[in-house]
Amino acid sequence: REALDFALRFETSDTYILKDSKSSIQYLKNWPKIPEKTGQEIISKIVTLSPKSRVCIQWIPFHVGVFGNEVTDLLAKEGSALLSAASGELFASEIFSIHRAKANSIWKVPPAHEWYAGNRPGLSVQSEGTRSAQTALARLRSGHIKSLKFVDKEKTYSSCPCSCPASPAHVIDCIGASARLLWSEGGNGLVILLERHGIMDLV
Repeated sequence: REALDFALRFETSDTYILKDSKSSIQYLKNWPKIPEKTGQEIISKIVTLSPKSRVCIQWIPFHVGVFGNEVTDLLAKEGSALLSAASGELFASEIFSIHRAKANSIWKVPPAHEWYAGNRPGLSVQSEGTRSAQTALARLRSGHIKSLKFVDKEKTYSSCPCSCPASPAHVIDCIGASARLLWSEGGNGLVILLERHGIMDLV
């Protein structure tokens, strides 16, 4: 920006601006899509200068082979990630980036609920029980048990022998088991409890 100000003050036939930042030149290359104020000011000055002078912006790799170049680049990247102290307003792209970063950090945190305790697929298949026992464990772990029905787009459950809706959570409570037993490696103990209480058909 300062180089363009200098060129505007002193009219010359040709203006050459040498930059060691290739990314800034690539950024200006997409000038119709620049939403940021500084970039718009630079483009405006180039447009003002271009009828009087030929403007050439060239990348010169000044720091190639110089010790400490990587540290300089790292500090420059960290500085560019910070908000400008002179500007209190945020552009739409900056607001979008902030909210996207927050959303990404939130969804990467695994849920704490016990139903999400399975850390890998195929846990039910690894049990040594019968095929029907494996199916019952898989249904109970996923929450899609046989007693689940949809009536007017609402979840409903068949009645348990104790006359309560046989939801997955209730089935576990009714047989005196725990979610930890549901997610244990074998799951055979849970199958035995389901058969003992006579509610295997609901699962």
